[in-house]
Amino acid sequence: MSTPREPLPDSIIQLLSTLRSRIRRYVILEGIAAIVVWLGIVFWVGLGIDYLPVTFGASEMPVEARTVLLAIAGIGTLWIAIQFIFRRLAVSMPNRSLALLIERRFPQFGESLLTTVEAAESQAVADEYEQEMLSKTRHDALAALPEAKLTDLFDPTPLWRKGTAAVAAVLSIGVFALIAFPAFQTWVSRLALSEETWPRLARIEVVGLEILQRNETGGQEGSTTVVIPFTDKTVKIARGSSVRLLVAADTNASYTPRYCTFVYRTSDGISDSVRMQRVGATSEDGKMPFVFDRKPLTGMTTSLTFDVIGYDHKMADYRIEVVDRPFITSSEVDAVLPEYTGLLPRKEVVSGATQLPVGSQVTLSMTTSKPVVSATLFDLSTQESQELTFDPPVTTIRQEYTSISRDLPLEVSLHDIDGVTNEIPYRLKIAAVPDSPPAVEMRPVGIGTAITQNAQIRLEGRIQDDFGVARSWVEIQVIGGAKMELPITTDADGAFTTTIDLKNQQTPDGVLRVIPDDKLTIAVFAQDKCDLDGEGNIGTADRLQLDVVTADKLLSLLEGRELDLRRRFEQIRDETMRLREEYARIQIDAKRFALGAEKFAASETTLQEGGEPQDPQELFRKALDLQRLRIQRAQQASKKADGELVGIRVGFEEIRVELTSNRMDTTARKERLEKMIIEPIAKLSDPMHAQLQSTTQELEALYDQPEPFMPVVEVALEQTDAIILEMERILEKMFDLENFNELMEKMRQLIDAQTDLREETEDLRKKQILDLLK
Repeated sequence: MSTPREPLPDSIIQLLSTLRSRIRRYVILEGIAAIVVWLGIVFWVGLGIDYLPVTFGASEMPVEARTVLLAIAGIGTLWIAIQFIFRRLAVSMPNRSLALLIERRFPQFGESLLTTVEAAESQAVADEYEQEMLSKTRHDALAALPEAKLTDLFDPTPLWRKGTAAVAAVLSIGVFALIAFPAFQTWVSRLALSEETWPRLARIEVVGLEILQRNETGGQEGSTTVVIPFTDKTVKIARGSSVRLLVAADTNASYTPRYCTFVYRTSDGISDSVRMQRVGATSEDGKMPFVFDRKPLTGMTTSLTFDVIGYDHKMADYRIEVVDRPFITSSEVDAVLPEYTGLLPRKEVVSGATQLPVGSQVTLSMTTSKPVVSATLFDLSTQESQELTFDPPVTTIRQEYTSISRDLPLEVSLHDIDGVTNEIPYRLKIAAVPDSPPAVEMRPVGIGTAITQNAQIRLEGRIQDDFGVARSWVEIQVIGGAKMELPITTDADGAFTTTIDLKNQQTPDGVLRVIPDDKLTIAVFAQDKCDLDGEGNIGTADRLQLDVVTADKLLSLLEGRELDLRRRFEQIRDETMRLREEYARIQIDAKRFALGAEKFAASETTLQEGGEPQDPQELFRKALDLQRLRIQRAQQASKKADGELVGIRVGFEEIRVELTSNRMDTTARKERLEKMIIEPIAKLSDPMHAQLQSTTQELEALYDQPEPFMPVVEVALEQTDAIILEMERILEKMFDLENFNELMEKMRQLIDAQTDLREETEDLRKKQILDLLK
């Protein structure tokens, strides 16, 4: 008969449960110990990696490296927990396995414990015989239970080993915290990813860069040493600058370094380390200076990053950036010109010749090569500076001047967004050009220095002004007497012609009255449109001063000029006669040349010093050269006579015009001057002298060709004779004119004598009448 299987006894169940709990506790303790050991290793290794480089002057681990360290610690801890705890705890521990473990460790059970556990967990139904056997086995197992000590099942060595290591790790950290709590606190803070650094025995600081800047702003010359501090470990300098790195060590620190090391890396891949020099003595605040000013800090063209190490203190990741200096690429002025100029606004590039009228409204625009934050405009004439600031930075600088009244010589200094200035100030000049008075030119036509009271004074000239003339006039004044003004009208080119008729001003009610012995001044004035000072500028020509004389006096003066002209004409006649003799000599030499070199030499050869005769060909060649020189001199003499004849003709024409202008010209006198003197003299110049000069040029071309030369020299002699004959005729007319003038002078004297006699007679009669009345 079959019966159900009996359950496990409580004692066996308790034994197995206790074993299961102890296994799990062992696993947990061993895993925790391993984790503690791992974290201890991470603590000390990380501390060494972070602090040991500091003792050699290197930097601590950056935040990124410490983050990686914490990540490694976390990943390692998780791996240990999975491998040593969770994975083991996840393993199934059935009663059969535990019973088998006990059976192997305690053989006295004789597999009774394992059989009892398996029978209790079996689902099969046991018969009576089997049940009896199982009861016997259960009894044996229960009898052996007191002998089963669970502690014998565990090997304490691994747990003790890991536990000891864990305790050692904890104790070491605790001792470290107890002995060097500040260092422990610093390392814990750094593990928490703070920016706190390890305390150093030495303490250094990067003071800045010392740079030599030229100082030309404000008219000051020379250079100034400037120390530029680092901002966020960065400083910017101009390309090509030479700088000096300044570092200071604190002598109040625990250790003062004997030297500092400069470690640099340039942007083009060059890296090196050099020692910095200690200079000078310790300052009052306990700072010991170190400097470095050699390569690569001289003439810098590329940026670099550097570190400075002083014993165990390192100032890392400083950077010197090389940037271009700012400069002005272009400058121009936008000018609104004064209204009086009548010109439209204009824009032009500023150059050395930039000129604007005084009173112009100017906007100066300067374009820079890079954005600037400020600019200094220094006025060289007033020695004043004007500071301009820009927020945001600009690339175009504008400055307005409402009305320029003087030159603007400026020096412009720029300060860009990189903190760099232009080394040499940009110089420009805007010249303020004051409005000039009108330029007045005036000359009298047809009068000399003496006039009669009935003269017509003709003035010609030109009035010019840059921006036009408002009005122009001529001022006539008797010295010590009245003055009058007459308007002048100019054409589009500024030319004018005006005539002052003194006869029309001699009426009893006239403003101007002129009598002999007066002195008259005439001046031409012009006023422009410049209204900056309220009135325009007035320009004037040289004043003309004239003597007012009687008609007889003026005739006497003109006759004297005629006499001078006649004497000059006689001199020209004599020179022309000598010119005729030159042509005659040229003709004679030409006949000798026609005989040939041999015959010419037979009669002309002379002995040299020593009694040897000259070479005939050489003598002939020299004679030809002399002939050519005579022809050239003859041509120059003809041109000179021609020019002087023109001057004499102009002189007689001026006399004729003066007679007309002074209302003294009679028909007979006019015809005598025009027909008998002026026109014949003009004929002497052209065509007679012109033909002679042409003939002389032909002679020069043929001087070494006797056959064609002879007819031409004959023509030259004939032309010269014709000129002399014509000059003799003109001289006769001049003498006739002189006799005519002498006759007229005698008539004037007779008339003056009659006038004097009449006045004396009247005075005598008045005296007689007064005597009768007494």
